[in-house]
Amino acid sequence: MTTGVDLGLPLIGPRVRLEPGEAGSVTILDGGGARAGTIEIEDEGSSLFVRSLCIDVAMRGFGLGSEAARLLRGAAEDGPWTSVRAWAPPGEGLAVYFWFRMGFRPLHGEGPGGGLLLERRTGA
Repeated sequence: MTTGVDLGLPLIGPRVRLEPGEAGSVTILDGGGARAGTIEIEDEGSSLFVRSLCIDVAMRGFGLGSEAARLLRGAAEDGPWTSVRAWAPPGEGLAVYFWFRMGFRPLHGEGPGGGLLLERRTGA
C-alpha cells in the first residue's frame, strides 16, 4: 500500500488539502479543514492505482474531487510512477466521465470487478 510519505503528504491546493489517512487511503479536506472525502490508493510498482475517489454527498459539485485528483496526479508525477490508473465501477458512467475530464484514457479489456480501467501516463 502507498503511504503518505510516498506521496509527500500533505498536499495543499487552493481549496483542498490531502492528508494521510488509514493504510492505503488519503483523506480529502476542504479549505476550512472539514473532511470532504477519501481516496483509496495502491502502489502497483510502475503505476499508482486509484481504487476510489469519493467526495461526501454534501460536498459534491464544488470541484473538490477534481482538485484532489489533480493534486494526486501531480504527486505521482513527482514520484517513481510512470502512470496513474483509476477504476470506474460497472454502470458508473459519471466516474468514467470524471476520469476522462482528468485526462485519463481507457485501457483495453475488463477492469477489476468488471469495471473500466483508465490510465494517464506521468512522463516519469
